[in-house]
Amino acid sequence: MSRKLNNDKTELIIDYTLEGEEWAKAIAKAKQKMVQEITVPGFRKGKAPLREAEKHIDYSKLINKAVRNNLENVYKEHILTQVKDEDNLSDYSPSLDFKEISLEKATYEFTFPLFPSVKLGDYKKLEIKLPKLEITNEDLKNTEKEILEKYVVMLDSEGPIKLNDEVVFDFEGFINGEKFEGGEANDFNLKIGSKQFIPGFEEKMIGLKKNESKDLNLKFPESYHVKDLAGKDVVFKVTIHSIKTPDYPKVNEQFLKEVQINSLVKDKASYDEFLAHNALKNKYSVLVKEFMDKAIEKLMKNSEIKMSKIIVKEEAEKYYKNFLQSLSQQGITEKDYLEFTGTTKDQIVDNYSTEATKNLSQSFLLGKIVDVEKIKVSEEQYNKELEKLSSIYSIGLEQIKSFFTLQRYEQQKLSELIYQKLAELNDSEHLSTYRDAIKKIEDYEEKGTRSIVSINKEKHQEKK
Repeated sequence: MSRKLNNDKTELIIDYTLEGEEWAKAIAKAKQKMVQEITVPGFRKGKAPLREAEKHIDYSKLINKAVRNNLENVYKEHILTQVKDEDNLSDYSPSLDFKEISLEKATYEFTFPLFPSVKLGDYKKLEIKLPKLEITNEDLKNTEKEILEKYVVMLDSEGPIKLNDEVVFDFEGFINGEKFEGGEANDFNLKIGSKQFIPGFEEKMIGLKKNESKDLNLKFPESYHVKDLAGKDVVFKVTIHSIKTPDYPKVNEQFLKEVQINSLVKDKASYDEFLAHNALKNKYSVLVKEFMDKAIEKLMKNSEIKMSKIIVKEEAEKYYKNFLQSLSQQGITEKDYLEFTGTTKDQIVDNYSTEATKNLSQSFLLGKIVDVEKIKVSEEQYNKELEKLSSIYSIGLEQIKSFFTLQRYEQQKLSELIYQKLAELNDSEHLSTYRDAIKKIEDYEEKGTRSIVSINKEKHQEKK
């Protein structure tokens, strides 16, 4: 047995060799099972003399069977004992390789991914500022569109295509004048702005009218999931068949009486308050993300992370699994997608590895800051949240604790606390504006929750 670290100390490699009497017994046991499954001419299955049956044994299959039959025992009895006290192991699964497999011995090699090594850069002097937090008329207009989206009626249009229009069209894709697999469709339905196509496709359709055709000169992104197409120039020939444009309702007292937008919206004045709240909440989220994106970008440049490839691969596999679930919801099978795009699972997982590496690196960087700064949710904060929920829903604290644990609360609050710490260290001057905003947002949402609970209680009383 040997135990060693790989070159960059991101993996612990442990191997164990089955040999001598131990391996001989494993081979004999596997041979006994195989003999029972072998059919020898002139004999019933499993009834041939051992000497005759052995002539028909595939020894590569025999060795493989012996190796597999003993895998669980080797892992439990010899490998786990070596790592049970190892406090630097990650939560990711070890990989397994087989070395020196023969009739004389078999070596099992387990590679355990360790927690990534993080050398944190100076996160206290990132030279970034919080963006100015103010609500513009454009913010209110965009937020109102989001609120009214469910009440929109799509009307046939003879005018030019605009953002958010729904268009039915044909398209054909050409690379160097040749069609490529999966590059054409008829009567395709697309919402302009949904970003279903490669960058520039939907934007270049804006302005076209019904029955018009156009060549869209574009380029596949370098990171495109189909490697044979990535980075290549492409021409899409499109022909427009129909256009539908959204017709938004006019918000007035009559409209607000007919629809239930929110429990707090009773009239135009309360609607305006609801609109302002949503605009502030949206803007706050966008600007905090913008700040954090810049912070992470700088951290990635001035920090160093060493991470096991096993971790990246397992994460990329998760992305692929989620991708398949998304396809399934659209009625597309894995086989159909791979055939349609001319790709393989390995190619897609390999492409996801880049994204996985980036996301994992960000996560471990922020986790390091949490450790260094000792960022955590206090029990006092948690208890205050429990008391608030108990007051709103009129149920006991213990009952709330049963489904709203401290761990769950920490998961909800941690990203907010990390952002606040980075903002405090890099732009404390403007942080108070953001704290005032989140307090305003939370107060309004608590009022909304109390309103819903009150309405439900009234309905319950009416049923009695």
